[in-house]
Amino acid sequence: MNTAFNYTHIYLCVLSALAFNFSNVAFAEEKEAINLDEVMVTAPIDSCIINHPAAVETYTKQQIEDTINATTSQQTLKYLPSFQVRERYIGDRNGPIATRTTGTLSSAQTLLYADGVLLSNLLGNSFGFAPRWGLVSPKEIESVNILYGPFSALYAGNSMGGVINLNTRMPTKFEAHASTQAFIQKFELYGTDKTFNGHHETFSVGNKINDLSFLFTADNLDTTSQPMQFANSIATNTTAGSRTAVTGAYLDKDPSGKNRVVFGATGIDHSEQLNLKFKAAYDIAPTVKIAYTFGIWNLDSHSDVDSYIKDAAGNAVFNGRVTFNGKNYDVGGFNNPGEAEATHIMQALDLKSNTKGLFDWQLTFSNYDYQKDKNSTSNVPSSGTVAAGNPYLNKVGRVVDQAGTGWTVFDARGTLRPVDNHGDQHTIDFGYHIDGYKLRSDTNNTADWSVGDKDTLFSTSRGETATQAIYLQDKWQLDPKWALTLGARQEHWEATDGRNQTTTSAGFQTSAYYDKSDNKFSPKISISFEPLPAWGFSASVSQAYRFPTVSELYQQVTSGTSLIQNNPDLKTEEVISGEFTAERRFANGLVRASLFTENKFDALVSQTIPTGPSCIGTQCTFIQNVDHVRTRGIELSTEWQDLLINGLDLLGSLTLTEAEILRNEANPALEGNKPLRIPKSML
Repeated sequence: MNTAFNYTHIYLCVLSALAFNFSNVAFAEEKEAINLDEVMVTAPIDSCIINHPAAVETYTKQQIEDTINATTSQQTLKYLPSFQVRERYIGDRNGPIATRTTGTLSSAQTLLYADGVLLSNLLGNSFGFAPRWGLVSPKEIESVNILYGPFSALYAGNSMGGVINLNTRMPTKFEAHASTQAFIQKFELYGTDKTFNGHHETFSVGNKINDLSFLFTADNLDTTSQPMQFANSIATNTTAGSRTAVTGAYLDKDPSGKNRVVFGATGIDHSEQLNLKFKAAYDIAPTVKIAYTFGIWNLDSHSDVDSYIKDAAGNAVFNGRVTFNGKNYDVGGFNNPGEAEATHIMQALDLKSNTKGLFDWQLTFSNYDYQKDKNSTSNVPSSGTVAAGNPYLNKVGRVVDQAGTGWTVFDARGTLRPVDNHGDQHTIDFGYHIDGYKLRSDTNNTADWSVGDKDTLFSTSRGETATQAIYLQDKWQLDPKWALTLGARQEHWEATDGRNQTTTSAGFQTSAYYDKSDNKFSPKISISFEPLPAWGFSASVSQAYRFPTVSELYQQVTSGTSLIQNNPDLKTEEVISGEFTAERRFANGLVRASLFTENKFDALVSQTIPTGPSCIGTQCTFIQNVDHVRTRGIELSTEWQDLLINGLDLLGSLTLTEAEILRNEANPALEGNKPLRIPKSML
């Protein structure tokens, strides 16, 4: 359970108005003293339960400042129930979001927005497609709002894990801020005994002049990670070929309990990330505002490896066949140091009204473009002399260039708030959504991975996806105690221009794929009941669909000398989700319990299958449809202000889940197993 001190309470719902009746007040003569009885007014912490189709949590700017020394924007989510960001070190670029029903390998199953602009990277669905956290500085954030599950028709099926909105602020007068942070960590494991450190600087300046407000922010992060992985191997019975006797390995056991040895550390990443952003907003009218955002994210990264083993001459060994402690091992998998550099540009335009009356509307356009994105890694041979297997001596490698990759999103939304003939209040949201994702990936050989100059072409991946959707959602306030929310979303998806080119012994092999499309209808229903101000209940059911990403369909990925397959035949992923929530509010706190369930059909999962028509060799690994995965559990959360003593605030949560693969025709041996990265409990 996490504790926090001196923050405003977690919910941002509008408090009930307090009225005072003056009809029986007698006014005194001039200068006559007036004596009033002492009156104390208290009210329980207010509820958001009746205003949303599912459980909602909010974390405010004050809470963030009081409880988190946030270096990155993803750290502002760390105390919210059932949410975890895979930030293995400060500034980890591979930081997807895990929720109560989705793991850290499912980045496309949760949505992240900043002021309505999509920051989720829906080009793919793995740890390599984390949200674009770097485009928001933690100092900008005014509040963080989370809607759990795919229960709102306003969002695509990628919301099955939840929807996160980072609400940022704009200046109301001239302001300038600067800050600096330094951090250090000592890391010792196996043969690594080092100290890693970094620093973080921010600067912002802004002002509001009449109806124009603007804010410029600069955020620089220089960080070095601990090793992300360790090269290891179990003993092999293969004796063919010469072997090098080595020393320095560490005896260990793998996750299944087998004896293994650890040969070295990999993924020691030193990166410099610079984020520059300019935001401007203009009040066209008192209730109409236009805003423009321009952001640049720049990366310069170097990833190192460290070998623990040495041959008889004292040379470090990174690869090949070795003998250690009287047994034979095949060393590989950690000879991949690399260099990466990227410049990504994001632009967004938002035009909206905010009358809070009968009708409001909003138009949002955003574009995210990989202006430059080059990753050069070592690719030394798996056999040969010690020198040939050393990536710092034999610098052959591969360069992956994804310039031109990106996405564009447009949303048009309207909100009506009519009162029907029975006096019932309605809040009707309707809108149109369109997005387009483009993959451009070229892999070239290079003579020197540390320089990254392109040589002969090794492979290419191309493809595009697009989705159009219309939606309608009505929150119907039946009376002060009951609310019914009905929603529906109709989507049309298509994938086009899919193509791969791969170098083979016979030359270039090109695969061009048929265009494909799909249409899906997603219904939503939620009912809320508040019999008393202190109590609230809600029940929600939703059907949602997630279409395959362009990378799952078309992108071939190289790992060392191996080529990992794409899968152009993927089917759309379907989820049927349910949630029941009960909430008890008190004068200075609340307790919430949520029962949840999710049945996922044709789940898009990377798994290994035995030899089949699409496999080469003994087995292959790629994204496949798993027929049925079920997840269910309970989430408990609580928050209190001035608990027992004045100034002591408490925030805590516990989530228990039970997840299981019920059907898997591609690999029946996995039926009954637990899905990867969904923990049994989250604190």
